[in-house]
Amino acid sequence: MIWFTADCHYYHHNMLMHRSFGVHDGTPIEIPAMRRFRTTDEMHKVLKKRFNEVVSPDDVTYHLGDFAYGPGAKSWQQIFHIVEGLNGTHHLILGNHDHLKPFDYLEAGFLSVHTSLDFEFTQYHEFISDEDFEVVLVHDPAVAGVLTDKFFIHGHTHSLGKHLNKNTYCVSVELTDYYPVPITDICFGEI
Repeated sequence: MIWFTADCHYYHHNMLMHRSFGVHDGTPIEIPAMRRFRTTDEMHKVLKKRFNEVVSPDDVTYHLGDFAYGPGAKSWQQIFHIVEGLNGTHHLILGNHDHLKPFDYLEAGFLSVHTSLDFEFTQYHEFISDEDFEVVLVHDPAVAGVLTDKFFIHGHTHSLGKHLNKNTYCVSVELTDYYPVPITDICFGEI
C-alpha cells in the first residue's frame, strides 16, 4: 500500500503552542492550539503509534514536508532515530521546516528526497476518477492555483481543510487524527 502524510513536525516544540486566528460573527477570535500534547515526547509517541498501526513493513510512505524541526532535528542521526521507528520505506518531499541538506535525509533513512515529485497515479486512478491525470506531490500547494490542469497532494496548510481547491488534497496530520492517508482515500474535486 502507498501512504501519504505531512507536517509531523517531530522535535518542533512550538507546534504544541501554535495558535490559529479566525473570525466569529465579525469578531477576531483565537483558536486554541492545534496539537493538544503536553510534550514533544508525547506527540512523538502518538505519531509513531498511529503510523505503525496502519502502515506495514512492506508499505511505502511519502512524507510531504515538515518532517522534523528544532533543536532535536539538527543532524541526520536525530532524524534517523525517528525514521527507524516507522514501518515501511519512506520518501521525503522537502517542506519549509526541513533544514538539513538533502543527502542528510538520505543518510537518515529516506529512499529519496525531492522539492516536488510527479507521481504516477495511473494505476490507482480507478479509486478517484475514470480519467488519467497528472498528480504532483508538494509541500506548499500555492502553485495549485496556477497549474489548474494538475492535481496536488500536499501538506503545509495544516487544519485549513482537505480541499483548498478542487485540484488539491491535504494530508496534514491535524486533518487525519495523526494517521497517514492511504492512496485509496485520496480524492479530488470536492470543496
